[in-house]
Amino acid sequence: MVMTPSRNCPLCGGSTTQKKYADAQLPVWQCVCGAVFLSPFPSAEELKAIYRDTYYETWGLTADNENAPRQMKLLTFSARLKKISRFLKTGKVLDVGCATGYFLEAAKAAGWEPYGVELSEYSSRLAQQKFGARIFNGTLEEAHFADETFDLITMSDLLEHVRDIDAFMHEAVRILKPSGLLMIVTPNVASLSCRMMGAKWSHYKAEHLHYFSPVTIKALLKKSGMPPLLIEPSPKYLNLAYIINQFQTYQHPIFTPLATGADRLFPRSIKQANFPVSCGELLVLARKP
Repeated sequence: MVMTPSRNCPLCGGSTTQKKYADAQLPVWQCVCGAVFLSPFPSAEELKAIYRDTYYETWGLTADNENAPRQMKLLTFSARLKKISRFLKTGKVLDVGCATGYFLEAAKAAGWEPYGVELSEYSSRLAQQKFGARIFNGTLEEAHFADETFDLITMSDLLEHVRDIDAFMHEAVRILKPSGLLMIVTPNVASLSCRMMGAKWSHYKAEHLHYFSPVTIKALLKKSGMPPLLIEPSPKYLNLAYIINQFQTYQHPIFTPLATGADRLFPRSIKQANFPVSCGELLVLARKP
């Protein structure tokens, strides 16, 4: 039986697509243009169930253990801000998908004026405790920011979650100032880790609706009128406790048993030490003309 996706390619609009993995648990499709996407998408109810309070437990974030994931995130975001500072030093920044506000903490410390948008009620409440009304709980489109408001818009591990990529990018470009910067960090479907792990790649998740490569992220930026300045791998500062938690939550036939063994073998002090890890993600900087 010939199978077809429930929608045309979200990048080029074409219908020349095929199943990327015949035996994958998720319905991952690839277009002839290179775009990779899920079809069908999970329902709104299914996504709401995924994004419940326990979603952030994979960070190791709990009521009695907030400091360890915070330090890990701050190291990662400070490194990204250094990349941004090569092109723009300070200004008004909007972090879309700001979660609990760690990027905005790092940005504020570096002299930026911080604002955030977060869909999750749980994490937006935590961010609002730090930044008050500057955090909007909802989608970017629902926030209704004025034209040309922000010098910098950042999206860390966010673009892959967006249902309507075209509408989302149009809104981001609208509220970005001329010569403003856009930073995207997203899983790289052309990465070594994806090629090695195949259908078991750790970034293949029900809530990840789109997957980009350097080629397709360039095509998206061109379509949005945003010439890229930089596209490169984006390491994250992680620790063993986080990695173990990830593989115990998202099961993998090889890495989950290894993670369980490491959890038993190493003491807490070693598991909490942060170090940079290449996780198969892209860092993209683009400038609005």
